[in-house]
Parts: sequence; C-alpha cells; structure tokens
Amino acid sequence: MLVIGEKEMNEGKVAVRRQGKGDIGVLSIEEFTNKALTEIRKREAE
Repeated sequence: MLVIGEKEMNEGKVAVRRQGKGDIGVLSIEEFTNKALTEIRKREAE
C-alpha cells in the first residue's frame, strides 16, 4: 500500500506498507519503482 499525504507529495516521495511486513518506510518514487520492478522480475522468474 502506498500512502501519499501532504508531506510525501511535497517531497516527491511515497510511504510504503507491505502486507505481512508492515511499514517499509518512505522512499522516493524512483526507489519505489526500482524495488517494485525487482520484485516483479523475481516473481516472474519463479
């Protein structure tokens, strides 16, 4: 789940929460995109 409040919007970041793992932290949009693509590629390879 991505949380984008006023603070995140002003900083160009997103707060990330993952099911079963909880709060991942605040990431830049680029960092989040890279992590998401890595996870997708990992799952595709399985």
